[in-house]
Amino acid sequence: MEALRMVAAGALLADLLPKEALAQARGKLGALYTAADTLSDLFAGLLFTRSRPWTVGLGSGLLFLAAGLYRTLPLPPRPPGRPEGGSLSGLRFLWQSPLRPLLILEALLNVAYALFAGLLPFLVLRGLGEAPWALGLLGAAQSLGGALGGLLVGAVLGRLGEGRTLRLALGLAGLGLLGGALLPPWPLLAGSAFLLGAGGALFGAVAGAIRLGEAPPELRGRVAGGFLFLSGALAPLGPLLGGALAGVALPLPFLLAGGLLLGLAPLWRRGRAA
Repeated sequence: MEALRMVAAGALLADLLPKEALAQARGKLGALYTAADTLSDLFAGLLFTRSRPWTVGLGSGLLFLAAGLYRTLPLPPRPPGRPEGGSLSGLRFLWQSPLRPLLILEALLNVAYALFAGLLPFLVLRGLGEAPWALGLLGAAQSLGGALGGLLVGAVLGRLGEGRTLRLALGLAGLGLLGGALLPPWPLLAGSAFLLGAGGALFGAVAGAIRLGEAPPELRGRVAGGFLFLSGALAPLGPLLGGALAGVALPLPFLLAGGLLLGLAPLWRRGRAA
C-alpha cells in the first residue's frame, strides 16, 4: 500500500506543480514525512504500552484521514496518451533517455544507503561496543539530517542550481559514509549519519523532480513505479556486499561506498556524466 501511495503521490505532485517548484515541494514533503515517521515511532511505543486497542484505532483513523485528504486534491485532466505496459515501461524510458547517468547515480546511492543501514547495528554494538540506546540516537541523527536536507532544497537550488546541488548531495553522503570507516565514537558517528541523511534527502528530492519533470504526463506514474521497483530490487545488494566486505575488514565497506560517491560527485552534469 505504501508503494502504491508513493507512486501515485509522486506522479500527482508532478502533474500539479511546475517543474521549477517540484524539487522544493518534494523536499518539504520529504522532511515532513521523515519528521512524522520519527515521531510516530516514539509515540506508538509509548501508546502501545498503555493501550493496544487505542494504538491500532488511532493508526487506522489517521490512515482514513490521509485518504480523505488525498481525495480533496485537484485532479489534473487525463493525459491523451495511454501507453501500454507497467512500471517496466517507465524504467525503459529512463534508461533510454539522457537521464540514464542520473538513474545510475541514484541507484548507487540507494545501495550505499542500504549498506549503511544494514551494517550500522553491527558497527555500533559490536565494532564500537556501544549500548543499544546509541543506535537509536544515530537513527534519530540520520532522520534529522534527512528532514533538514529536505527543507533546504529550495534554498540550495536557488544558489547552486541542479548540477551543483546534486554534486553537493553526493559529496555529503560520501563524507557520511567515510565517517563510518574511521570507527569513531558514537557522537562523531552521529554526525556522519546526519550528513548521510542530509545528502540523501537533498539528492532524492532534486533527482526525483528531474525524473518526473522530464517524463511525459502519461508516463509519470510508470516512471515513478519503475524507479521504485529498481530501488527495491537493488536494496538487498547493500547489506550483502557490506557483509562480505566487512568480513575482510569492518571499515572496508564504508570506505569503498563513501569513496565511490565522492569520486562520482564531480562527474555529474545536467542530463549526463562528463
